[in-house]
Amino acid sequence: MEDASDGDENEVAAAPPVPLSEEDYTRIADLLVSITNRPYQYESHVEYISLLRRGFLVHQAGPREAGPYPLIKDLRKAREDMIERFPLNETMWAEWIGDEISICGGLEERLGVMELCAKAVEEESASVKLWKTYAEYIESQYSLGRGGDAVGKGKAKKVALSQEEEITLKGCFTLELVVETYRLGSLATKDNIAESHVLWNKYRDLMMMDLEATPTAPKIEFIRKLYVARLQIPHTAISDTFSEFSTFITRYDNANYESVMVSTNKLYAAALAKYNERSMYEDRLAKRGQVSLAEEWNAWAEYLEWETSQPKKKLDVDMACALYERCLLCFGEQARVWEEYVFFTLEKQLGPRVNALLKRATRHCPWSGTLWAQYIIALERAYRPFEEVSEIKHRATTTGMLDLGGLEEVLKVNITWCGFLKRRAFEHDAGEDDFDMAEMGISEAVTETGKKDPEYRLQRIHINFCTLAKKIDAAREIWKELAKTQGDSYEYWLRYYHWEISHGPKDKDYAGSALKAALRRNTLDWPEKILETWKNHVEDFGNVEDVEYATVRYRKLSKEILERRAQEAQVAALQQQQTMKDQQHEADTPQTDESARASSKRRRSVAEADDSQPKKKSKAVETLAAEKPAAHSLPSASSAAKRDRENTTVIVKNLPPNYPEVRVRQFFRDCGTINSLKLIVEKDGKTSTATVEFENREDVLTAQTKNLKIIDGHSIEVQVGTGSTLYVTNFPPTADEAYIRDLFKDCGEIADIRFPSLKYNTHRRFCYVQFASSDEAHKATSLHGKQLGGKETLVAKISAPDQKHERSGAVYEGREVYIRNIDFQAHDNDVQELFQKYGKIEKVRLPPGPKKGTHKGYGFVTFSTKEEALAAVEGANNTQLKSRTLIVSIADPNPSKKKPTNANSSTEKTRASTPGRNTDPTRQKSLDPANPTSPQQPSAPAFSDIKKKTLGIMNLSDTINDTKIRQMFEKYGPLRKVTLRPDHQGAIVEFENVADAGKATLALDGSELAGRKIKIGGLADLMRQSPERKVTKGFLPANHNNNGDSKKGGAVLFRPSQVGGGGMKGQKRRAGLGFTGAVKKKEGDADADLGKKAGKDTEMTDGPPVREAPKAKSNADFKAMFLRK
Repeated sequence: MEDASDGDENEVAAAPPVPLSEEDYTRIADLLVSITNRPYQYESHVEYISLLRRGFLVHQAGPREAGPYPLIKDLRKAREDMIERFPLNETMWAEWIGDEISICGGLEERLGVMELCAKAVEEESASVKLWKTYAEYIESQYSLGRGGDAVGKGKAKKVALSQEEEITLKGCFTLELVVETYRLGSLATKDNIAESHVLWNKYRDLMMMDLEATPTAPKIEFIRKLYVARLQIPHTAISDTFSEFSTFITRYDNANYESVMVSTNKLYAAALAKYNERSMYEDRLAKRGQVSLAEEWNAWAEYLEWETSQPKKKLDVDMACALYERCLLCFGEQARVWEEYVFFTLEKQLGPRVNALLKRATRHCPWSGTLWAQYIIALERAYRPFEEVSEIKHRATTTGMLDLGGLEEVLKVNITWCGFLKRRAFEHDAGEDDFDMAEMGISEAVTETGKKDPEYRLQRIHINFCTLAKKIDAAREIWKELAKTQGDSYEYWLRYYHWEISHGPKDKDYAGSALKAALRRNTLDWPEKILETWKNHVEDFGNVEDVEYATVRYRKLSKEILERRAQEAQVAALQQQQTMKDQQHEADTPQTDESARASSKRRRSVAEADDSQPKKKSKAVETLAAEKPAAHSLPSASSAAKRDRENTTVIVKNLPPNYPEVRVRQFFRDCGTINSLKLIVEKDGKTSTATVEFENREDVLTAQTKNLKIIDGHSIEVQVGTGSTLYVTNFPPTADEAYIRDLFKDCGEIADIRFPSLKYNTHRRFCYVQFASSDEAHKATSLHGKQLGGKETLVAKISAPDQKHERSGAVYEGREVYIRNIDFQAHDNDVQELFQKYGKIEKVRLPPGPKKGTHKGYGFVTFSTKEEALAAVEGANNTQLKSRTLIVSIADPNPSKKKPTNANSSTEKTRASTPGRNTDPTRQKSLDPANPTSPQQPSAPAFSDIKKKTLGIMNLSDTINDTKIRQMFEKYGPLRKVTLRPDHQGAIVEFENVADAGKATLALDGSELAGRKIKIGGLADLMRQSPERKVTKGFLPANHNNNGDSKKGGAVLFRPSQVGGGGMKGQKRRAGLGFTGAVKKKEGDADADLGKKAGKDTEMTDGPPVREAPKAKSNADFKAMFLRK
């Protein structure tokens, strides 16, 4: 028996199916009950069909005399039930059609297959694969009806037909139908650059056969126009098409060959140019199955971004839409692709396509509130009947799929629905029933989800409805009810006040009362704004007594608020200092000697901002904090430290290839909260492996019960991920994810690589490598101790956070000495010669200076024993090397936690320049300009010069270190300084020359670093950037990525979008007490102000940092800060 489900020539042959076991039959029965009770469980449908089809394939591979498959009716019904609720993807359609072709025999069955093919290409009209199957089936039946053999995927079981059936078969499957099917397929897929030639070439061949059989002038002209139209469309085989057209003209219009080819060549050249522009992207897409799912996603995202961002004159809307359709064949579960496609069609005003597109989109992604909401709007714009719009809203909210996206997605639908009801109720031809229906619908929506919305959007629609209906008292009651949950928000009170001004009584008493009620709340987030509004209200609408009272009251309240602000600010500042100190302490992790030291930096006004050094709380401060509510503090690093990934992760093997993340998340959602999920396709391309991190260990135990479950015919394996994570450190500072992957590529499949955040400690240099199994991770430990370059010895151990060890190394063992005030003319060998008499020297290191061949005036010497290091401190301290007196001490393993002194710090330079303050005559001599041996001391550069050659690098990941940035920028010229600013998602790069800074800006602005496009601007631009906010649990917003680009992201998010409960959409909310917002400054003041601040400088160099402790502020200081204008 011939099986029509055989793949194409380039498809890998599937493994023989495994016969169903008793457990499988039991599972089939359980799934049937589950689907009956809960029909919208996608995974249950897929698993049920997969098991039934596996039995079908086993039966088909058996002897012919076995008869029909006993569960074939169940399989058909399962597919029909699923398609009523969910769309089938391209593969599932192809499997269904192939199965039916392989068993169809009678005339009705053959016609049924034709209808099934027609339905498939209607659902997935952009699929070349489905159109080809459809056309080949029609061609095969045409051939069989005339005594020929079946071809391609149209092969079916040979069954003898009656004479009447044969006549009917010939009448149904005609040559005209074959040609028409290929024609429709070629039209539907004409803009598919990669595969459109498959159907078009076949259609052309059929027309040429007809022409050769009966040549006529109209047929020649038709084919000529067919070629000309085709040569205007970019496609992979366009050169072959042009060559074949040349042959056609030579044969049928040779007299006009030159003129025809010249005119056609212009069209061909334009289309070829379009193809060449896209060939790079097409080449990346052609590697599907050979690259990871994330890489494939990035290829599509970048291609779509490029295609849709073309200027108006170059933009080809049809090609852009075709590209979206091709992408959806691969990522049809991605709501973000559908949303981008929908909004693209709306932007380009492709009205006729929108409704059909939204109908498909909501079937594929029923969890997207954005798509449902846009569907309701589109139907309203098209003046569709109320019943049709109501049906769509009902379908969106009753299946339970919308809840997968989270509360925000449900709110989007309800807000759009309520807006539709409100507009309909007040149309000029609206009736009383329309009004009552709107009132009831809005009230129900508010009751169901409105109270969960922190932005009270549904209540505001309800208020607007009541206001338009002249039900002012009812609207006012809603406002008052909202005070219970929104009373601390100044925005709520201002909205209420302005509503009363517009719709309340003429005396405005209600409006004034609203402001007074707000001022009585001690927890109001911006009392100053309300107080100022109340004062203006009284001046505008009050009488003389009201004005007098308000003036007195305003003065008193202003003082109370000012004192409260100052006190809260002081507590908040001190608490923030303590929090950051705790975070630094908790975030410390084992580091190597190279990365354990801080840096010695010059202090300059250009690259520094808001110096705040953590200090211990005094008892007075603790008492003050107890008396007043604590201000919001930064998230503690301890929460991240307590995250036990090693013991809360499971590894899921043998998943179907390219299985969507959203399906994996749905499969495990009943086990517990999922913190993160990673998917990789195995090298053989036949299976995928997922790593799923849960919130606690109990969730892992529940997840293990999913072991050996069936997903799309694959029996999955669920293993605990303990021992599969590698802790790696002591690699080169320039190493990135690609370096680490290449380093461990021979050890096994890498599921994930995690670099630490440098937000609280910029000197961290380690990462975690998650393997697909613990065996692969243990194999990778064989690289432990490997020499990388000349300095680094790799550390690669199984991660065990609960088994931390004391740090080791020269600096922790007291074997390393720190030398300051080294003469700039001295070199490594000079230091080696001086210190070698005290013991065996393992290493001498002088951190390089900003210019090649220089150093920074300090260094480190490592001895073999602690005693030798102590002897060196005793003997070499205060000795002279060239023209300077050395200062020698044991190196501090934690220099950042103290305030060190340094020979090159700005403080000592100031002292040295003051007469009588420098006690080192040799140092003073070396700095004397009259001394010919002393280095020339340049004058301090002007602030304006520094500003011109200093760049603010924005949109940097907080895992990027300064070495990586230096490597990226120093190719454009020598650098003076690189300073990390993870608190502003960026860094500061200062060049030696202004011209080099300009070259770097032109070359690197918009380039990619660690998957994010960097932006280059000034210091003021950088300081306006907020710290990076990371979501580590649940669903990420569909349009969210770190670089703010909604169309493109470095990681694939195969999940429905979910938005958290907080935040004010599109509005800026006032921070709580103790926090100051942005203050508008005059143009040009921003950079100057930055120059006055001393920042939390996180430059990564090799010496101890110099930090000046901030002067403690009193209550009077804080009051002065708020009184300052």
